[in-house]
Amino acid sequence: MTSQAPTGSPSSAVHLGHTLASRVTRRTVLKGAAVSVAVPTLAGTGPLSFSRRASAQDDMANTVVFAVEGSPPTFDPAGAGTDSRVDTPSLNLYNALVQHKLGTTEIEPELATKWDISDDGLSYTFSLRDDVTFHDGTPLTSADVVYSFERLMALKRGSYRNIAAVTGVKAPDEQTVVLSLDAPFPALVQALTRIYIVNSALVKTNEQSGDFGETWLNDHDAGSGPYVLTSFEPEQQFTIEAFPKYWKGWDGSHIDRAIFRVIKEESARRLALENAEVDWALIGSVETFNALVDNPDLQTFSDPTLNQLYFAFNQESEYLRDPKVREALSLVYDYNGHVEQARGGQAEVARGPLPSAIPFFDEAMQPSKMDIEAARAALAESSYPDGGFSLEMIYQGTAPEETTAVQIMQAGAAELNIQIVPVAMEWPAKVDTFSSPETAKPMATIWIYPGYPDPEQYFYPLLDSENIGNGGVNFSHFSTPETDDLIKKSAQEIDEAARAELYKQLQEWWVANNPYMDIVVGYALSAARTWVQGYQWSPTHSFTQNVYPMSLKGKGA
Repeated sequence: MTSQAPTGSPSSAVHLGHTLASRVTRRTVLKGAAVSVAVPTLAGTGPLSFSRRASAQDDMANTVVFAVEGSPPTFDPAGAGTDSRVDTPSLNLYNALVQHKLGTTEIEPELATKWDISDDGLSYTFSLRDDVTFHDGTPLTSADVVYSFERLMALKRGSYRNIAAVTGVKAPDEQTVVLSLDAPFPALVQALTRIYIVNSALVKTNEQSGDFGETWLNDHDAGSGPYVLTSFEPEQQFTIEAFPKYWKGWDGSHIDRAIFRVIKEESARRLALENAEVDWALIGSVETFNALVDNPDLQTFSDPTLNQLYFAFNQESEYLRDPKVREALSLVYDYNGHVEQARGGQAEVARGPLPSAIPFFDEAMQPSKMDIEAARAALAESSYPDGGFSLEMIYQGTAPEETTAVQIMQAGAAELNIQIVPVAMEWPAKVDTFSSPETAKPMATIWIYPGYPDPEQYFYPLLDSENIGNGGVNFSHFSTPETDDLIKKSAQEIDEAARAELYKQLQEWWVANNPYMDIVVGYALSAARTWVQGYQWSPTHSFTQNVYPMSLKGKGA
């Protein structure tokens, strides 16, 4: 995981794409941070030579301008698994073997036409399309897929954590790829949607001192996607333009050019949108969102995400070791108040450890609720029936939502004669603090942003004992052989009915034991001019903008 939260997300977010596979190397992966590189101005060489579909370079009628918070630290698609700033260009410049159908968690073919999984779950065979060309005109073959996987396996960063289960990749022929695993990993196909395939010949040509093309890919693309990178001004903007020979074609209405303009301040993004200087803008606050809702020239988007907020109960605390204290505290929080006060209604109360859109979610899970009398009754059964103690709670001080959340927690805990002492801290410092039992605080906020839609993306980082300390984010410090075993079995079970039952057991254990408080599932907010058509939030590619399905109707008229 990375200390760099996705653009547009809380800094206390954990953006995940790692799995239970390859446990020997997992600790290194968990501690790794997303690469952040100063990028020079793009050179117009290599794959950037092509003919635009648009007739005039300066024609803005079919150019969409996005207002975003920051520019990509790199254009290397290897970083797409941990940073939405990288996933945004990658989604537009590259293709993966499979992809999620827009706006859903449903898998559909992309570069692969079909795939077969062996009965033991240890071999995945993909058949490739034969009509795909990269931006320099080179046909895509299985050799490019093999190189793309081997490259990630060698670099061991970013999207590698999505394929840590893969131990081998081979190409029996030019249109076939076989992935081998040492242990079953039934979520693998879901995990492949951020494994973007690069032009192996082009990247190899531009390798420097065995860097697998990392330096060159900082400011170039080697993809087969619908758009080509044409310019980049760090922390200013980057531009992509339509690739005329894109294998999906250009029938219907599409956008010729997209400019991603960095506007860090939300007030400036709002003004640019209202003045039609940009066509779409990321919205970070409910106040700004509500101010735009009634503007007849704009459309607003409020989209449920897969991103959930938790409060960790650290078992190193003598008070929180008591299950009745945890139960009592979980019952005094005003969850509906959080939705209204901290999110302006733009969220939903969590129902257990998983968002309801995640596969194997147990529909029997009830929303978290406030019940002061039940909380007092629970505390009366604890070793501290009268309260009378204090608990430090780490939160993201620069995030207004988390500041409000701590205040709500303070008010609720006061009903039990328990004092919550706020400790403002940035994400890297929070991880460091929880790396040792001696420094870990009793409570902390934490968001989970899954790398792909699977329960393992929540249970493994938050509950597995491997992730206690040393860069892990099991801030609860819960550690039992039973839960570790259940997490592992659930992640490897290839029978869907059996897997559903295992995850049902995990969800039931979670709500019975309260290792965390389950707070809210957030909504993503944005706004656009009314002429923007086809924009849709992608829950599996948080805070990205997928240009190909979009069009502009009436811009400049």
